[in-house]
Amino acid sequence: MTLRGLLWRFAAAYMVLLVVVALALNLAGASSSTSGNVAALLGAVMWVCMDFGKKNGRYFTSEEKKRAIAGMLVIDMAMQAVLTVSVGLSSGAPALSLGPMSMVLLFIGVLHALVIWAFVGIAGKQYAAAEAKRNRNG
Repeated sequence: MTLRGLLWRFAAAYMVLLVVVALALNLAGASSSTSGNVAALLGAVMWVCMDFGKKNGRYFTSEEKKRAIAGMLVIDMAMQAVLTVSVGLSSGAPALSLGPMSMVLLFIGVLHALVIWAFVGIAGKQYAAAEAKRNRNG
């Protein structure tokens, strides 16, 4: 699998998970979807990273890891920007205020960058452990 393929899969998985989690939370009567958004992000990151390792028979090189994290963050922030603008417009605001919206996106970006970075690393450790176990068991 190429890095481009990984990022396309991440975008598709993340979008589907965001919709599924939002629907599930709405049906459950939850008023906030922040934890659901993070859960969708974690699921998408872990799945595509583990799949990359499985399909390539190895995990990321150092350069691939940096590019994968940056690519996932760009995709995540694009989706978050769309969600932020949608929420702003649906709340009846006559015009979007760029300052507060930028601050919200910056805050979300920092948190999500840390989450993506951490879980790309965790997925790598899980992949290595699974490979070691598979090699021990033959």
